[in-house]
Amino acid sequence: MRSQPLPSEASRRRAEEQFKTTKKVNSETKVNTPRQAEAEKTARLRVLRLAKEAADKDTANRAAAAAKARRSEPRRRVPGSQASSPSDPK
Repeated sequence: MRSQPLPSEASRRRAEEQFKTTKKVNSETKVNTPRQAEAEKTARLRVLRLAKEAADKDTANRAAAAAKARRSEPRRRVPGSQASSPSDPK
């Protein structure tokens, strides 16, 4: 089992909570019209899209940092036979 949720899961959960809170406030203040329902749907999708983009950006940043760390590690030389280079006579 994972001890902590993934960043994307946390972002999605926050987005869902924010949407539910907004929906609750809106439902308490006025009756939902078809137009209002469409606006809520659009707002929910927007929040989810922004959360997904943030999670994707975080994943890309982590991948870039890992690649940079791999490049900065010193390279190990393998002892033994050396590969011939084009300037070596055959």
